[in-house]
Amino acid sequence: MTQEAVERVLGRLITDARFRRAVGDSLEAACVQQGYRLSGTELRFLSELEMKEIDALAGRINPGLCRADAEYVLRAGNQKI
Repeated sequence: MTQEAVERVLGRLITDARFRRAVGDSLEAACVQQGYRLSGTELRFLSELEMKEIDALAGRINPGLCRADAEYVLRAGNQKI
């Protein structure tokens, strides 16, 4: 495993709501499903992250930088501007 994969997982946590939800169920399963090969130590360190903090950070990211989430797109499309 490389630092690059850890960085990709962190970036994905911040920019992909669907991935965050999957990680909430099982970090290891979500990473395996997405092809991230992490060592046991890396999984342990990532599992110690406070998901509330990740969610808060994700909420401050410009939506243009985030992966499109079908649920979000549908909700946004129904909002009146």
